[in-house]
Amino acid sequence: MNLIRNGVIDMRARKCDGFILTLVVVGLIAAVGVAQTAEVTTWQLPGPNSLPGGIGITPAGKVFFAEFNVDKIGLLDPITNEIRERDVGDGPNGLVVADNESVYFTLSLDNALEILVFIGGGNTWSIPTPGSWPERLVLAPTGPGKVNLWLNERTAGQVARFAPSMVAVTLPLIITPPAIVSPNIWQIEPITFPVSPSAYPGNPMLPPPILYVPGTTTGPFTEWSLPDVGAYVEGLAVAPDGRVWFTRGFSPLAVLDPGSDTVLLYGVPSGTTAEGVAVDIGGDVWFTDASRPAIGRLDPTTGDVHLWTIPGGVQPFDLDFDGMGNIWFTDREADAVGVLSPATDEITLYSLPPNTHPLYVVIDDVGNVWFTAEGGNFVARLAILPVLGPPPVISTAPPFGEGSYSYGIAKAGNQAAVHFSYSYDGGMGLPVWFGVEVLSAGVPLPGFDYTPFRADEVGEGTAAFVLEYVGAVTVESDGIRFFMSLYPGGPAVASKEVEFVTTWTP
Repeated sequence: MNLIRNGVIDMRARKCDGFILTLVVVGLIAAVGVAQTAEVTTWQLPGPNSLPGGIGITPAGKVFFAEFNVDKIGLLDPITNEIRERDVGDGPNGLVVADNESVYFTLSLDNALEILVFIGGGNTWSIPTPGSWPERLVLAPTGPGKVNLWLNERTAGQVARFAPSMVAVTLPLIITPPAIVSPNIWQIEPITFPVSPSAYPGNPMLPPPILYVPGTTTGPFTEWSLPDVGAYVEGLAVAPDGRVWFTRGFSPLAVLDPGSDTVLLYGVPSGTTAEGVAVDIGGDVWFTDASRPAIGRLDPTTGDVHLWTIPGGVQPFDLDFDGMGNIWFTDREADAVGVLSPATDEITLYSLPPNTHPLYVVIDDVGNVWFTAEGGNFVARLAILPVLGPPPVISTAPPFGEGSYSYGIAKAGNQAAVHFSYSYDGGMGLPVWFGVEVLSAGVPLPGFDYTPFRADEVGEGTAAFVLEYVGAVTVESDGIRFFMSLYPGGPAVASKEVEFVTTWTP
């Protein structure tokens, strides 16, 4: 199912005069690493004691989150600082973003899975096994249905695949009023610890025990009942090969091959309590160990397990990967967000206020760390700040100095295709990001979505964007500002304003 409406921008819809832009920046920047100051931005939820849980990022950069205690799904726009909420069934928990406007989520107390079109209706499917407490929800890369999702049935000791051949939803237009939330922004200085991993060699000559576990299909669900009756299924993750890994506390790590209905059991070191789990692109299995506490890695080929003990850790819960091979995690009871760098055997911790209780974590496309805080009752973004050298010297070339530098804007409806040329000498490091702002009397207007353009090389280039106006009221603009920043969402270090008078309608 694709709920995204496809729009076509007519490049002939508006004729714009050419204007020449060159951004030349000279400066110095240190390499960005994880052991640096972080800027944390939090958005307090409108209602008290909401117990925010599952979290997901839309393609447009908005943030879906579940509110377990008040039976709501929230949608945060971090650009406009607006939070909208929709009432749903009992106990929303884990979630998967379907597109910019819809989300799938589990209902732990209703024993169901639901889809919600945020500006419309939805649909609900009951879990075949009563009282199974569906919790986590992950997207499957392949499967038999139009939609393929995996979920754990925690108290039933089962994993299930949701694979409907079609998804029918009701589509009434429902627009909920936004709550404007002023973000709280502060900086955290990290503490980095060298941590030598403990090694527990496996025996590749002895394959792990294998079990035949036939699945049972009921409607869109297929359930696999697992061994060790009484062991809860805590976390699950889908590997690149389509197999499903899951944790069961003190029990061995397990992986289900849904094609053959077989489960392999991998032993873990004595005393391990595995909870969160994730599989990297190479197939290694990473997990949180709430007993030591530690971050663990299993090599499925050799059976080797390595454990990095978390200094001062209490209850590591969830984890996710960034684009540099680091493993970010939340420690619920320690009130901290941490990151393990396996390449250097270092753990860096970012301490949060007491009783924050960070829970689910997800990394967005530009490396920001998003998490929910059930104790703090907020959604948060942690961004690593670059280390700056001397203030940059910024110069702008003459607007018509070279004909190859120009810009263009083509608007149709509430969207505009924007591109501009730039020249960057690399003096402030790489990568850098280019962005745009829509102006009225020199002040940026809220309500515009776009994806920042990332530049990884020095020299000349063209930055291209699709701007979409998602605001609720008609606004007038008189200009557009092109700018360069050192990290996504950061302040402009070079900019250029051009005239662009038009009307933007919802």
